[in-house]
Formats: sequence, structure tokens, C-alpha cells
Amino acid sequence: MEKAVKANEKFESDPLAEKQKPEATQGFRRRKRRGPPPLPKEDIKIILRPHKGLWVKNILGLELSRAVIDTCQRSFNGNDFLLRFHPGSNIVIISTPSTKLASRLRGISQLKIRGQIHAFNAYVADPEGVLRGIVHGISAGTSQDKLMKNLRVRTQGVNIERARMLGSSKTAIITFTGNVLPGSVYIMGAELICYPYKPTVQVCKICLQTGHRTDVCPTPNVNVFLQCGAREPMPEHDCIPKCVICDGEHPTGDSLCKKKLRNVAPPKKLRTDQPKDWVSQPECTSDAKSSEEFPPLRLDMPRWFSSDRMEQRQ
Repeated sequence: MEKAVKANEKFESDPLAEKQKPEATQGFRRRKRRGPPPLPKEDIKIILRPHKGLWVKNILGLELSRAVIDTCQRSFNGNDFLLRFHPGSNIVIISTPSTKLASRLRGISQLKIRGQIHAFNAYVADPEGVLRGIVHGISAGTSQDKLMKNLRVRTQGVNIERARMLGSSKTAIITFTGNVLPGSVYIMGAELICYPYKPTVQVCKICLQTGHRTDVCPTPNVNVFLQCGAREPMPEHDCIPKCVICDGEHPTGDSLCKKKLRNVAPPKKLRTDQPKDWVSQPECTSDAKSSEEFPPLRLDMPRWFSSDRMEQRQ
């Protein structure tokens, strides 16, 4: 009997058995949460960006879906679109295969949520796999229609799909479809060098948070000192400049910042199944922002941030 007990003790203290225990329980460890599946590539994507003072992460998806349907006078139902939040960028993405529905969604300027009216900007996102370039030397204030009427490209297999001016500057941003960025474009016969568009990291000048622009800051009443990022600063506090993009000792967005610009990689392959009937974009207005405030577009990182933590890691 004593031999049996000793044998059991020996088995329980067997180092090989102890080594196998973690492997046996490894399957019970908490696995990393998977992200949502990608939206249909062929769909048209409508972006809803709220104005100041609204966090989309504080709204239920069902609430926003109902608000969208009610605003469009119930001309469609939830079977006609997919709605997704991207809290890190504080935007809402609506995906639909219908051009007619996309046009109605594009006209949304406000939504009634929980009894309050909230203003939104709605626009059509560029499809996947496009290239964007910039050209200089165009008269400021040139309309989108005039640009599209007079711009042309000679590079084989490349087409100009969209063009607009960057704010009040003399620079235009052009969206191309194709597998190569043309070296030059022509406007009214004049040749202009086309440079790769390098978007900057979005930094709000109110709260000094990355991921959204100043005009859509969800916390417009926060008191942050822009030089050092101190919150609720005292009048005589020690102000040491600090960049929220690279943590360098310079003001945020300064020309010394090495992480301010992001390189845009070429598309992996040319898509031929992309629908051509894009929803028309409005002309640039006085509310148009400079190139430093445009959302980043890079293929080795997500176009939109699905969470605050993901946005901070980038």
C-alpha cells in the first residue's frame, strides 16, 4: 500500500507531467479578439463625420441606423446597407452596392439622435487601390468641374477619376485609377509635374489628439496648451515643447517632425471590377482643409482606426 502511495506521489511530481500541464491548458488562454470582417469591396463607401462635440463611440449602432433611415424618409431599410463605427477616427462608414442609395446618403447633413440634432459631413470615400498625386501652379479657387474638364493624362492604363483643389492653395490633388502614378499631367495643354501625395498625420489643434481634424473635435471645450500638450495648464507652468506625433522636443507638426508625413505605397494590383458610377463629389468650399489635415491613406496600415487603442499604436 505504501509503495502504491509513493508511486502516485512520484507520478504527480514527475517533471515531465508538470511540463505538459501548461501545454494542456494553453488552449484555455484568452485569445486575441478578431476584428470585424472587411466590407464588400465592390460597395460604395459613404463616410459620415460628425461636427464638434460628438463621440460616435458613445452612440449605439442601432440608434444611428434608425436615424439614417428616418433622415432619408424611410425610402430604404436595413437590408440595403451596412453601417460600421470607427471610433479611433471618430467616423461612421456606410457601405452599399446601390448608387441611388449612396446619392441619398451623400445628402445627409444632420441626424436626430436621442432627441438632439447633430450635424454631419457626408462624403464618398475613394475606392481601394487608387493612387493620389498633387500638382502645383493651378489658380486658387479652380472648381472641381473645371479641373476635370481640362485635366488629361497620357500614361497608358491610367485614368483621372477625381480632382480638386487643396483649400485655398494653388495645389490640386488628383485621384487616379491604374497601377502606376503618372509623372506628369496636362491642364489646358500645359504640362505639370505630378508628385506622390504624402498625407500628414491628423492632429486636432484643440485637444492635441491624433486621428481627427480640428473641425470635428469631439471635445471642443478641453483646455490644452498647444506647445507642450499640458491639460488645464497654469499661467506660469514650465512649457517644454513636445510633439504628440513623434514625442520629439518640438511643437506638434513642426517641420522637424520625421513622422509627420507618411509614404503612400502603390496598389498591389489593378482592380478591373471597380464600378465606375461613383457618386459625384461637391465642389470645394471655403471649409476645405489644407493637405496637412487630410486623412492618411496607406496600404500597409488601416485607412480608418477601429478603436482608440489601435489609433494610438499607429
